[in-house]
Amino acid sequence: MKTENIVILGGGFGGFRTALNLERSLRRDRRYRIILIDQNTFHLYTASLYEVATGELSPRCVLLPFHRCLDHKKIDFINATATELDPVKKIIKTSSGDQIPYWKLVFALGGDTEDFGIPGVTQFGLGIKSVTDAERIRQNLARCAVTKGQAVKVVVGGGGFAGVEVAGELTGYRGCPVEVTVIEAAPRILSGLPEIISKTVSQRLNLLGVKITTSSPIKEVGSDRILLATGREISYDVLIWTAGVRGSRFLNPNVFPLDKKKALVVDRYLRVKGFEDIFVVGDNAATGVAWTATKAEADGRIAARNIVAQVRKKPLRAYRVFEPPFIIPVGRNWAIAKVGSMIFWGRPASILKDLVLFNYLIKIVPIWKAWKIWWRGESEALEIKRPVS
Repeated sequence: MKTENIVILGGGFGGFRTALNLERSLRRDRRYRIILIDQNTFHLYTASLYEVATGELSPRCVLLPFHRCLDHKKIDFINATATELDPVKKIIKTSSGDQIPYWKLVFALGGDTEDFGIPGVTQFGLGIKSVTDAERIRQNLARCAVTKGQAVKVVVGGGGFAGVEVAGELTGYRGCPVEVTVIEAAPRILSGLPEIISKTVSQRLNLLGVKITTSSPIKEVGSDRILLATGREISYDVLIWTAGVRGSRFLNPNVFPLDKKKALVVDRYLRVKGFEDIFVVGDNAATGVAWTATKAEADGRIAARNIVAQVRKKPLRAYRVFEPPFIIPVGRNWAIAKVGSMIFWGRPASILKDLVLFNYLIKIVPIWKAWKIWWRGESEALEIKRPVS
């Protein structure tokens, strides 16, 4: 009996959810093999990276080894990077030298940092998309704390979710005094959200001592100063770049249809337009929904459901645009949340953030393991290889 491969590229929120849901539905069907490919040996809980960057959390706290999460599950994990795709022959080539044929393919590679062509951003800016990025920020802060002997000037480029989170967390940095400035091109931070959220978060950041500069696109970045489009210059010791995210650079614009953010144009079933055997989830899918972990997980559920529907020759479910709930932590024991039409902030939202983490953990590991990780604040990451830069 021939076995068909269902290959998922990327083990982030969207890819991991796709793999787990597929396994739950197809584990007894020997005709299909589920393969998860990721460049790292661990699933990364990116929602807490900002705490790793400031030293509040050890990197181990946000790493969940795939071999533990996939224990007793019929998912084959391959630790490699996808290097080439032939959509005609339906073959994926990897950095380990494998050539893997697929019946269905799922793009879940996550987004890459976008510098918008601004000179100096790539050279001097520090992203916050991986554990390596977060550790680099922490190391730069520690180095400046030792060498400067005075307050370290940190500029956060971008006032979106990630920028606000890391700016708030930096105010509690214990290594030395820190002066934090957020620079945003739009008229207000969190510009895509309701104004009440922007206003409340701005007030919270101001209370924490964060300076906010809006309506100020960055024109150029030097080794120790930033030139704004307004002509103003701002000096810095550490620049954290959160201003731009684009689709994965693995996605070839000469082969696949991409939108202006370099995400794949998809049909109503989350398939790449023109490629009915390739599904897309998370930051790789141009669905009109904000790129969040909630969106990625929702995409993963739909993609898995539709692949199973094709296995069972049943109708596919159309993707419906939705407004994902979110929680934005801003400093210790404070967050703002939007769930449906309800917006609330303060300690209750911060507690909800912790509960969301626990709820996420029990979906991917046994409840006793989830409790251990959540309560101790550290995963049992005993065999983790160094993250890929």
